[in-house]
Amino acid sequence: MSREKNKVLLKRLKGKNTISFLFEKGKNMHSAHLSFKVVQEEKEDCFYAGVSVPKRNFKLAVDRNRIKRQLREALKQNEMSLSFTGCGMLLYKSKKHLPTSVLVAETASIFEQLNTKKDN
Repeated sequence: MSREKNKVLLKRLKGKNTISFLFEKGKNMHSAHLSFKVVQEEKEDCFYAGVSVPKRNFKLAVDRNRIKRQLREALKQNEMSLSFTGCGMLLYKSKKHLPTSVLVAETASIFEQLNTKKDN
């Protein structure tokens, strides 16, 4: 399996210390239904990503798990547009269920915002 030159490998975000560092020092990007905390690092060769759905908005675990699966799929579909490394957490802030296509589009717009900020 060969990697392209511009492609950044997407991995799962793990570790209590890493996640707490992300929420303390990370920059926040917003879209209509998503929030994205990110710390960009040049020394890494991959992007560590996590997803989160608040229990306050969705009481049933099956609902939260479904939205988490949708968010992971949105990250995988937009993996090719990643041109930065580091770690990030995708947070769901809507109070209603959304189709996966909407989440994919919003994730793509957040990645475009990050790419343009990186170039400036």
